Amino acid sequence: MTETPPTLRLWFMDWFGWMLDHNSLKDALCRTPFQEGRLPGLSASVPLPFQLPCRPLLEKRISMPRPFPEMELREHAPNRVVFFLPQSGTYLRSAPTGADSIDFGAPEPREWETFFPMTMEMLRGLSLILKPDIVSLKDDAGHSLPAPALQHGSSLQFGDRSLPLFLNTAALIQIGQIMPGNTTSLALTWSADAPPTPVTASREAPTQPPSP
Repeated sequence: MTETPPTLRLWFMDWFGWMLDHNSLKDALCRTPFQEGRLPGLSASVPLPFQLPCRPLLEKRISMPRPFPEMELREHAPNRVVFFLPQSGTYLRSAPTGADSIDFGAPEPREWETFFPMTMEMLRGLSLILKPDIVSLKDDAGHSLPAPALQHGSSLQFGDRSLPLFLNTAALIQIGQIMPGNTTSLALTWSADAPPTPVTASREAPTQPPSP
């Protein structure tokens, strides 16, 4: 009996904080805003261990007949990738001009061509951290961090500070694993040339229904 090789499922955030997605009406790639608790309609299966470069198997949640062009995932920067098309020598590009502004014609990889690969656990953590009424973060002095918002560069904006998500994959996974009513210690990396800073993350316990 042939064993199925282990794989990892990934979703991809573009440079603007939107998700690479699939438009089932047009059977085409598209980009959609990140929505807490919602999985995009496009994912990729890659071999384990996850090593770059590799050939991703792109999968549509709603099966449609149009094939994807042959693509190769290549490392562009720490925890970011580009989709290279060997036949044309070009790159997948996600532009900020609308939901359908995805094309395969970028001649070189710059900002619009970079994507942040995310696991299910990372998506769950990001969904929770964007709900300040569910998860709260405090620095080592006990001060609460401002409510975050997704920004360009695949980052979260906390007041006047920007947190690159691709430098905080472990923290996203930790936040996604916090059980309701629990607290955990983690470290946030605000920039590649600065040491991580300790943070406490707390998840609210579910509200008890009033007694009859």
